[in-house]
Amino acid sequence: MNLTIEAPWYTFQKKVKALFEQDPDMKVGEVTEQEDGRSDYVFCIEVRNHEKFLALDRLLPKLREFGNIRLGIMLFDEENSNTEDDRIALYKTLFEGNAIVKDIKDVSDFTGTRHGFIRFKPEVLQFQDDNIDDYSGNWSGLAQDIAREVFDHEMFGIHFCTADKSESGTEE
Repeated sequence: MNLTIEAPWYTFQKKVKALFEQDPDMKVGEVTEQEDGRSDYVFCIEVRNHEKFLALDRLLPKLREFGNIRLGIMLFDEENSNTEDDRIALYKTLFEGNAIVKDIKDVSDFTGTRHGFIRFKPEVLQFQDDNIDDYSGNWSGLAQDIAREVFDHEMFGIHFCTADKSESGTEE
């Protein structure tokens, strides 16, 4: 058993990677040291779908701070087109084809306010993280919790949740 502790900026990158690794349009790179003065470390996300790139660009903060350490996130677009700035539509575009997402619901409450529910499949995401609380050193958690952390600046009306285990894998 390895009893080392992973730095939180590496854990954050692993959470982002876990969130998108089943999406064929996204590739999350490894954390590297940065020497440009804007951040201490950086990782890149290559997006092979321009609409997903625009959605991610608008939704994901490009700089995260962990105490006195700054982690930069660089996005690379590999296509060109336009999309609207509707938050629910952006999340639909961003998570299209991602196997960890069950569905995205666009509903209105009794006041007419729109709410987007990004519903992840009820599965545990897991990656090696030098977690000394886990025998194998893994971090384990739900996609909804990772999404809440990754998109921490998100506005009212977007909700990350886990689909009910009793629901089948088919669309309703």
